[in-house]
Amino acid sequence: MTRSADQNSRAERPLDITCDRRRFCALGLLALIACCGAPAAALGGCAPGAETGSSPSGASSAAQAASDALPSNAEGASQPDTIALTDSVGRTVAVPACCTRIAALDSFSGEALVMAGAGPLVVAVPRGVASDTILLQLYPDLATVPSPQSGGTVNVESLWALDPDVVLVKPSLYYSQEEIGKLDKLGMPYLVIDYLTIEEQLAALEMIGSILPSEQAQRMAAIVSTYRSGVERVEACAARIPDDERLRVYHAINQAVITDGPSSIGADWITRVGGIDVSAVSLGADGGTEASASSDRGDYQATLEQVFVWDPDIVICNEASTATYLLSDSKWAGLRSVADGRVYNIPVGATRWGQRGSVETWFAMMWLGTTAYPEYYGEIDLREEVAAFYGTVLGIDVDDALYEQMLSGQGMRKQATGKSVS
Repeated sequence: MTRSADQNSRAERPLDITCDRRRFCALGLLALIACCGAPAAALGGCAPGAETGSSPSGASSAAQAASDALPSNAEGASQPDTIALTDSVGRTVAVPACCTRIAALDSFSGEALVMAGAGPLVVAVPRGVASDTILLQLYPDLATVPSPQSGGTVNVESLWALDPDVVLVKPSLYYSQEEIGKLDKLGMPYLVIDYLTIEEQLAALEMIGSILPSEQAQRMAAIVSTYRSGVERVEACAARIPDDERLRVYHAINQAVITDGPSSIGADWITRVGGIDVSAVSLGADGGTEASASSDRGDYQATLEQVFVWDPDIVICNEASTATYLLSDSKWAGLRSVADGRVYNIPVGATRWGQRGSVETWFAMMWLGTTAYPEYYGEIDLREEVAAFYGTVLGIDVDDALYEQMLSGQGMRKQATGKSVS
């Protein structure tokens, strides 16, 4: 992960964080999380050289393995009041051993908490999180959870009134001297949630899980286990793709010309699938790493001319409206992938798969693999994978109608109505 000198110096500064005014819950989550790490290999999946005629994907067994891996509570163990966690920027922070009031000032954190069943513990969340219809199904009161921030500015009085045990913040807030200074003055513990790679995103999910009560921590462990297994299976399939068959991929993030920088989770997951992320490769070769990394989570602001020079084989979009725009606007008609009709909308589930703030990165990987390289990803049945995870871990039945809606991306997100506090 590329950091500026100022960012590095901030990460190294000494901390003196206490939580004496917080309520603590004695559940021994350190031991709980330590025993959650079921080997991803046990979940099975696509392996190099696998013969056709074997189980299509192992999705049901994978979901069952994730469920079986969930630990039961140990009895009679000594329970700590606080635990020491190292956040994404290397800070060591003392937080309650079990947090029951969590302020998520980062969309990824808010989505992860709701998916883990911790919606009732969330006292603050960005308004955009309430746009996802499946998250609202998981926690209907999400639409009324306050948002003590606007335009990157935190309202400290409102945040203080919400009395959180811990605050989860995104990197852009942490690297703002003014905004993070507000939290430092409040004296409440906060954890920075940041990642530019799959490993870092998994670590962030594990960190969030470690502050949760037992039931929610177990569900987070199941999410992490399924994620790890999915990545391993994708990589096994991708290993069989010859170099001369690897496609050049352009990833449009929310808007047509917002794309992946060389240090970004988008570049990571596309490469692991077997694609060549044209923006990341080009910018890396041209020394564009610093310019890209200076934007939030490795995004890069491209131009129409750059996209034409990159000449992708396929275009994938995190917004259905972006795919429609690219296929219908005359400015893009000369792009080879547009002319060939190879512009695809990435599906939307509980989150926008493969978007920089999405929890469901592994589903984006499976989708791209089965879409771009069906001959190498034959053992992965995306429909079965989605139904197994949503049914077993999230408790949502994915019928044919919902699955088709997820693939289209239409109607899966709506205008956020979260309450802004001022």
